[in-house]
Amino acid sequence: MGSNQLEPELNFSVIIPAYNEEEYLPRTLEALKHAIDRLADLRGEIILVDNQCTDRTAQIAEEFGCIVIKEPVRQIAKARNSGARAARTLNLIFLDADTLVPPSTFAQAMEALNGGEVGCGGAQLVLDAYPARWFAGRFLPGAWNWISRKFKLFAGSFIFCRAELFFECGGFPETHFAGEEIVLSRKLKKESRKNGKKAIIISHPPVISSARKLAWYSDLAILCLVLPLMGMPFFLRSRKACRFWYDRPTKD
Repeated sequence: MGSNQLEPELNFSVIIPAYNEEEYLPRTLEALKHAIDRLADLRGEIILVDNQCTDRTAQIAEEFGCIVIKEPVRQIAKARNSGARAARTLNLIFLDADTLVPPSTFAQAMEALNGGEVGCGGAQLVLDAYPARWFAGRFLPGAWNWISRKFKLFAGSFIFCRAELFFECGGFPETHFAGEEIVLSRKLKKESRKNGKKAIIISHPPVISSARKLAWYSDLAILCLVLPLMGMPFFLRSRKACRFWYDRPTKD
């Protein structure tokens, strides 16, 4: 695994994997552009990885000035790795297509990477809806944020790292259909320590991720889908077992 020819005038590459994201992508890109515009001294590129899209995702990305590449195998790890290989900078930022990153969070990530002491990091997250859903809307995000702070693990919705560390540790594991960000977090932390750098979690402001899965599934259904993966992590290597992250309800 390796990267493209570096462009010295670029400071960062934002990589967005996407499968049929025409509904959420415009808001994500608008928020990202706003965050980038606040960094007057830095320039970067946005890479949209078209992961078998059948809607207007690619066209929307091009209208926003993104670089669009294709990953024919529909797997989140492969899509993110393809975006990383296309990147032309020393700093990689992985952002989900349904996640809004506040300007301050983006600025903190760039400041950390450019400061020389930080090799990788992530951010706390909140959902954009369903706060009354105690289990899936409040407990699960809160529990994840505690785990993330405690063990320096990164949610896939927003991860930043030095490109050389990413490639040294092999990128996202393409053996996994979910949980790939946990595996990468551990590998990045190890590589960071070897290179005298640290991992951080940005606590405030958090990134804002879509709660659309809560509209698709009840709390009981989410528990039944996710619990076996937590207890038997080898299922993370099965796409069928990880259908919670890949299947979408059909529109009438």
